[in-house]
Amino acid sequence: MHRALTVALAAALVSTSLPAFAQDQGNGSGPVVSLPPPASDAVHAGYRGMFYVTDDSGNYRLYLQGRAQIDSYNYFGKGIPDTTLKSTVFLRRIRPEITGEILKRWQFMFAGDFGQTDVDNGKGLNPAARGSPSDPAARFGSAQTPSVKAAPTDVFVNYRADGLLNVQVGQFDAPFTLENRTSDKYIPFMERSLAVRALGIPTNKELGGMLWGETGNKLLFYSAGVFNGDGQNRPGMDNRVDTMGRVFVHPLVGVDKALKDVQLGGSFRWGQRDKSYVYYDYASMTTQGNFKFWNPVYKSAAVGGVDTYTHVIPAGSQLGLAAELRVPIGDIFDLTSELVYVKNQTREALEGYEATNTERFGDLHGYAYYVQAGFWPLGQRDINGTPGYENPTHLDLKKPVPSTPPQALQILVKWEQLNTTYNSASRSGTPDSKNIDGKIKVNALSLGANYWATKHIRLSANYVLNAFPGSKGDATSDQRAMSPANQLKKGINDDARDNAHFFHELLFRVAVAL
Repeated sequence: MHRALTVALAAALVSTSLPAFAQDQGNGSGPVVSLPPPASDAVHAGYRGMFYVTDDSGNYRLYLQGRAQIDSYNYFGKGIPDTTLKSTVFLRRIRPEITGEILKRWQFMFAGDFGQTDVDNGKGLNPAARGSPSDPAARFGSAQTPSVKAAPTDVFVNYRADGLLNVQVGQFDAPFTLENRTSDKYIPFMERSLAVRALGIPTNKELGGMLWGETGNKLLFYSAGVFNGDGQNRPGMDNRVDTMGRVFVHPLVGVDKALKDVQLGGSFRWGQRDKSYVYYDYASMTTQGNFKFWNPVYKSAAVGGVDTYTHVIPAGSQLGLAAELRVPIGDIFDLTSELVYVKNQTREALEGYEATNTERFGDLHGYAYYVQAGFWPLGQRDINGTPGYENPTHLDLKKPVPSTPPQALQILVKWEQLNTTYNSASRSGTPDSKNIDGKIKVNALSLGANYWATKHIRLSANYVLNAFPGSKGDATSDQRAMSPANQLKKGINDDARDNAHFFHELLFRVAVAL
């Protein structure tokens, strides 16, 4: 097997020039390449929807996959010119991936990201702030110092005992919500919805194991697992785990051809965070263009004339529930909606003492949802597969390759609403005088278009109108989701600081998905 693989790779490297080498033989103008005949366990390589290498038996397969996403973010709205938010082009994701199959029972995936995943135009508490060096944004640095680090993303092994019973272990997209179990290669908009990325499962990926499977007639799909619960690349902090699961059905499969893919399902997650061992911050909340409208770190009351900062930290029970509905009609239309509810307990601690200090115990609770309609005027709906599956890679080598590469155009409209409440001392203690308690309310209307030049080349354009009802740059409102202009330092543009409730984002992407 190893000899055959070596021979196949050598042949692939020189195959385009072998005829020239043969003509050069004996005239001194070039080298002579002589390859031994293929072994009985010969290796084959090619393309059938993806690039692959396999032996004759199909027992050993490698797939060359990956993704590259080049994005442009542009921001508009009242007071935006006075903030640090500026138009930019950057590398959102650069993720080489190697997947494969062994003995037709085992699948695996190794992937790492080299993209600039931290894209705030100014990091820290207040990414849009402008003012003196004592501003939180200045204190926490800015995006003018680039930081791009490689990190593992999806790394797992899956054992397929049967179509109805698979065991998957490693790090991968957690089984909570339809959209979280759709690869970011293929999600309809450039980023996942508010209900998923900001509220339901901000960590996206988790370390652990799950059982999953589907009935042969595709009537029922399930997934359930046990995870660290602490997010991507973070080992378990407190000897406690999160349980997560998702189940959905296709109730009309085999009944109605036009509606056979109608999907109805739900998800749950539950876990605990030990206050004595967990001291990383609660997840921040961002718009699709990655503007941070709610931050779990705030400038608290001064102690002895010295500024202090308070961190919101997960502590106690973490509960999430979700429902999903997808209604594809024929090949040209689909309607998708998800509703997420969470009640996550928290604590607050002074910066620098997160491991030893607790000022108060509270919670963040509420709901978010989205309703999305897609229209496919060109090509076939779901050009890269049905959303919400994200099963390990398997290639049917007997399936014919279309003579003409498929293309598709998808037009999208989406309405989102986030409605949550943060109460820093709902369980014990007294709120800080400069607390961030209150409502976190965001409405978003998004328009999108995706053109698939092939299954692998995607051009995307998204427009998002973000609304922060009742937001102000001071404490007179209990709305804690703040627009960029609301976060300006007093005296720069006070009208926008107090009255800018809308924020526009125009986003573009050129992507390769192998």
